[in-house]
Amino acid sequence: MPERSTLDMFADARNGLSRRNFLRGAAGAAGLAVAGGVLAACGGSSSGSGSSAAAASGFEDVEGFTIATWGGTSEAGFLKAWGGPFTKKTGVAVTPAALDYGKFKTQQQTGKLQWDWFDAEAFFPYGNEALFDDLDYDYIGVKQSDLIEVPGVADFYRPKALVNYLTSWVTGYRTDAEKHPRNWEEFFDVKAVPGKRSIYNYPYGMLEIALLGDGVPADKLYPLDVDRALAKYDSIREDLVFWNSAAESQQQLVNKGADFVVTWNNRIGYLGQTGQPVAIEWQDNLRTYGSHILPHDARSARATLEWIKTGCDPQNQAELALAAGFAPTLKSALPLVSDDIAPWLSTSEEALQKSIGGMDESWWGANMNDVSTKWYEWAGS
Repeated sequence: MPERSTLDMFADARNGLSRRNFLRGAAGAAGLAVAGGVLAACGGSSSGSGSSAAAASGFEDVEGFTIATWGGTSEAGFLKAWGGPFTKKTGVAVTPAALDYGKFKTQQQTGKLQWDWFDAEAFFPYGNEALFDDLDYDYIGVKQSDLIEVPGVADFYRPKALVNYLTSWVTGYRTDAEKHPRNWEEFFDVKAVPGKRSIYNYPYGMLEIALLGDGVPADKLYPLDVDRALAKYDSIREDLVFWNSAAESQQQLVNKGADFVVTWNNRIGYLGQTGQPVAIEWQDNLRTYGSHILPHDARSARATLEWIKTGCDPQNQAELALAAGFAPTLKSALPLVSDDIAPWLSTSEEALQKSIGGMDESWWGANMNDVSTKWYEWAGS
């Protein structure tokens, strides 16, 4: 990887900002601030050169482009790293929306699509193939041979889904804590490592972590024993809290609402890069990823494919790593990521060496509805 100065010059040339000021600027652009212990986030939009650019690029019939994301620093990163270049090329403004799978399904069923692209979790395309059309890989221009190979994770390059970033489930902790869990077994040992534990109020990834903490080998996780996993969480119920959005997981660490938080590494990495006293425990990190998709009967399939093509540009992937902490998916993007950013990414040497493997996304695609119903019944009891 190049020296830090290489990426600094690259970032300065594109953004007119230093690395740290860029991160602060991205937070400001998304309405994200850590003030008085409160972490807040709201959306924004990417404006461009207007109708003349659209006409020149052949997108004059596209009135706007809407992306649905999980909000906060992720939304800000997509708008900055991909939205800017997309609008510059097409003249089409990018508008963010809050992602909700139920809303998307309703849009599809009623024939009233409002979103052109959304940040699909890896499992979602598996269980909902009819909602998407095949990707045009010739137009997108991504070669399968350029995709980063990640042990324990497969199916990055499918007819209806293409990996768009890499991330991992990890434990985030405050560096001023006396102790922190160093594996999933210790996460459930409240006597050896006292403190409030926070998990996602959603079964995806959380069930695997409970089973790993209960001694189930990684290669024996699936099919998941849901009852056993919930019983494991019951064993620490008095020390357990939940988060319902990724921004809330960040807020809990900043405000000391929890001592240890299970969340995606990019969310902890963002806090660390902006000066918060936090760190990532990579041991037994559980790998997952997001997917590019093309909605069936998209409002403008060409615009969506152009967005995906923009997101697959190596420089734009490096920008996303800088802005939101998502690891690139392309080998050709890695040389653009500097050594000071790399340790926070799930493609770091430490993260790869300590990973316990990837999730079975196809299992989740087939079982999410039933499992989530059971989860919410348990969580509300």
